Order: sequence, then C-alpha cells, then structure tokens
Amino acid sequence: MAKSVDRKQILTLLEEMRAKFPHLQMDLVDLSMDIFRQHGLPFDVRLNLQGDELHLNAGSFWLEWFPCTDPEIVGLYRDAVIGLLSGKYRILQHYIGSLAVKAELQRPQDDDWQTVGIWSNLSNLIPWRRTTRVLQAQSS
Repeated sequence: MAKSVDRKQILTLLEEMRAKFPHLQMDLVDLSMDIFRQHGLPFDVRLNLQGDELHLNAGSFWLEWFPCTDPEIVGLYRDAVIGLLSGKYRILQHYIGSLAVKAELQRPQDDDWQTVGIWSNLSNLIPWRRTTRVLQAQSS
C-alpha cells in the first residue's frame, strides 16, 4: 500500500526554503511557490507538489522527484532547490537556434560540474549545431 502524501511536511519544506533565502520574494500558494526573476536571481523558479511528485522548473529545465513520501527523495529535492537558489548549482541549457532542446541541473564536483538531473525533448536528437546558456543565481 502506498504511503499518503504528508501535505504539512511539504508545506514545511517550502517554508524552510523561504526562510533560508529571506532576500528573495517568494509567492507561496497552497503547495506551489513561484520565485520570479529578481536581484540575484536572473530567472524564474517554480516549485510545487503534483500528486506524489515534487517539481522544480527553472528556465527550460523541469524535473520531478518522487515519491515525496521517501525522506531520501525529499532530501535530494531540498539540496537541488537550495543549491540552485544559492548559486552553488547551475542549469546548463542547450539550444538549436532559439529552441531549448536540453537542460541539465549541475552541481560543482572538484574542478568540473556533475549533472544531477536532465530535461530534454525529442528535438535533442537532431544532430544540428548547439549553443549553450548558463542559468545561475548570484551566490548568496
């Protein structure tokens, strides 16, 4: 039998993130939080719960962590969001022309970057020339 989602736990998680970054304006409605582009954060971020999935959307990146009833999964999500908002993590977006075809959430590892999660669409399979753009908050 599947565990039921503890909505209070998820609300506490979102409130924890809001408290950790008091310099950022965050709009929390039910179990969804919008963090719009602002000083120190040059892109919009959306966090929410859908069913038993925790979602992170920023730029063209969109990834789900599930099930949110697993404390280890919640910890990975927390690390990803805090890393992105603090400027420790970044999103590397890949484009064909102006079309985003892939986005990677990355964290620093030694002198390089380790990919934590990937979003892509079928256009990513087209072997055309790519450009990249980095989305990264200013370190707080």
